[in-house]
Amino acid sequence: MANRLRQDVCLPERAVANLPRIFRPISRDLRAAQERLTVVLANTRDPSVREIIDFLLESPGKRIRPALVLLCAGAAGKGSNDFAEGGCSSVNMAAAVEIIHMASLVHDDLIDGAITRHGRPSVPARWGKQIAVAVGDHLCAHAFRLVADCADPRLFAILGSQLGAMCEGEMQQVADRGDFTLSEHHCLAMIEKKTAALFRACCSVGAATVAGEPGACQALQEFGFQFGVAFQMLDDCRDVLADRGGLGKTPGQDLLAGDVTLPLLYIMSYRGQDSGKCLRPGWRTLSGTELARVGEAFYSSHAAARIAMLITSHVNRAKQALQSLVDSDFKASLCHLADDVAVSASRILVR
Repeated sequence: MANRLRQDVCLPERAVANLPRIFRPISRDLRAAQERLTVVLANTRDPSVREIIDFLLESPGKRIRPALVLLCAGAAGKGSNDFAEGGCSSVNMAAAVEIIHMASLVHDDLIDGAITRHGRPSVPARWGKQIAVAVGDHLCAHAFRLVADCADPRLFAILGSQLGAMCEGEMQQVADRGDFTLSEHHCLAMIEKKTAALFRACCSVGAATVAGEPGACQALQEFGFQFGVAFQMLDDCRDVLADRGGLGKTPGQDLLAGDVTLPLLYIMSYRGQDSGKCLRPGWRTLSGTELARVGEAFYSSHAAARIAMLITSHVNRAKQALQSLVDSDFKASLCHLADDVAVSASRILVR
């Protein structure tokens, strides 16, 4: 159940700096979700489990997914009064989706053999593969306990279907490793399953907690889906182009794992299968020089222009999906979140 959209690189620097402003309409509830998450996960007497949980809680990430839940609850509720009525369920679901995301990252590091996360050892690197499997399962159990507390079967149905899509996407990506003959359409389909599915679920459950109008719920689902696709494409580019300091993880992790992302697919298409020696999957590490060669190949190909066009297209579709909603601070924040991905993409992809 891995989600390639990693918690430690979920937004570029400019967007990270803007998050307090973007999250202002939900700041109180976002803090409440963080507190709920901490209390639920820390509720164990087993010292070995507590050690790992404390380790995970020390690096909270940017909380994009719980923020989407809360922003969509506000946008669907048409105002602060309606939002307050669903506050408890919204906070519970915000905490639940973040715990699910944490679990997906632990399993992701296990599948990829990643040794770092947030600039620190990953769970499988520090505690071993068997513990990593159990930790991910442990986190999922707590997440669904929070969902159960909401006493709304719709929430289970929404999360269950989208988590199934995430797992399918991960299995497909592992099966396709090293196959650079894949099509652009195939890579986009994996993004839709692995990343956009969870983003869509976040927006959908947020709207569901306030019993918003069906049209509003559908609009927010579409926003989450389109935003998630753009978000992941940018993240894939950063894995190729960013340095260790900017990522908080080993750069080139997708290449090391042999995962076929859009940037790598475009590079191989440009260089040709025989000439792309800098793209040999399976290396344990990439030197700065080798990673720089990959970056140069990226900018020399049509990759930057093509991905910039795709990201802009999906961001525009995400914002168009919100046009039918009543204007509110929540809706404005969702638009700002999408805009930040577009601006960040232009800064990374244009030399």
